[in-house]
Amino acid sequence: MTQRFLSYYAKLFTSFFCAATILVGIGPVRAQDNDTGFIWFAGITEEDGFRPGDWFTSNFTVKRPSFRTDWRRENIEVNEAGEMVLRLHPTKPGFEKDFAGAELQRKKKTHYGRYEVVMTAARGEGVISAFFTYTGAHFNDPHDEIDFEFLGRDTTKVWVTRFASGKRLPGQWLELGFDAAEAPHLYAFEWLEDEIVWYADGRELLRISAADTALPVTPGRVYISIWGGGEDQKNWSGIAPDDTVAVAKYNCMSYRPVGGSNRQCSDGY
Repeated sequence: MTQRFLSYYAKLFTSFFCAATILVGIGPVRAQDNDTGFIWFAGITEEDGFRPGDWFTSNFTVKRPSFRTDWRRENIEVNEAGEMVLRLHPTKPGFEKDFAGAELQRKKKTHYGRYEVVMTAARGEGVISAFFTYTGAHFNDPHDEIDFEFLGRDTTKVWVTRFASGKRLPGQWLELGFDAAEAPHLYAFEWLEDEIVWYADGRELLRISAADTALPVTPGRVYISIWGGGEDQKNWSGIAPDDTVAVAKYNCMSYRPVGGSNRQCSDGY
């Protein structure tokens, strides 16, 4: 399946690539956005529809002492293969945090529907690379969230979880049947009013129902990120060694609302 995906997008990448430009502006990417959903993928020229205002690249220090990572705009780039690359590396002496990582969010909120990403997870003890929806107090909302989180200590598994109205609900550590750090794979979740279902390469991983547990209900924003775990995360991600360098790669993201018909990442995978 990986070969089919790369073959599909190779047609898009070959005629117009400008390497290592930084997102927002990351440069040659496309975001299609309307009331019926969106698809984003690297490798399309600005003239073909890129709107820099669709995405926000985090570039600040997280104030929580338990969080060891700064967000740095320069840690997001597009490589020669047309993949969006998020990097994690140590900061220089004297900086407040131990690591510089990367986080990208889509500005427009989304709600019930199908969310997809094609990505290669980062490898490394204490390294977390993610695809998720989020909203919270910063946006004057309750904390609602739905996650795919790849823990670099074992990339043959994925952590899936959610928050509802500020409550952290039980997550699960699920077997993938492959190594998520070796090649791009398609991950998806369907967020519906009565259930959430997570998938990997079209295979159902987990289904939870509103009849059995609380579900998020507030529209949120699509995020991707990479960061390094510390003492507060040691029982989950492990602690990232001080010299940790890691990379996560993203090929495509899409959202199709319930009843929508816009293209999705899976149409080319």
